Amino acid sequence: MTTESPTRISTHAEARAALGQLVQVRGVVQHEKLGDTVNVGDLSVRCADVHPPEAATTVTVEGKVEIMSDDLITGSANGEISQGTEAPSSTFAIRNCVMR
Repeated sequence: MTTESPTRISTHAEARAALGQLVQVRGVVQHEKLGDTVNVGDLSVRCADVHPPEAATTVTVEGKVEIMSDDLITGSANGEISQGTEAPSSTFAIRNCVMR
């Protein structure tokens, strides 16, 4: 049995080239409403299912990288506003993200 070894990514070009593959990202954590991100240079990767501790500053995460479309902000008749973005956008994301 062979175990897939993750590819370390740190740029947008590397992330695009690795879409659908197992990757590793080491960077600075930014806690955000739509999901915490790991940032290295200008690359930001959202880890939807992992929430590093508030005290964490640098982490290494692994998982399969994909492009995720962000939900748009919606409003209801009684004035409630959902979480989301004002304009259509997408971001790199790792689902089933694992902290190392």
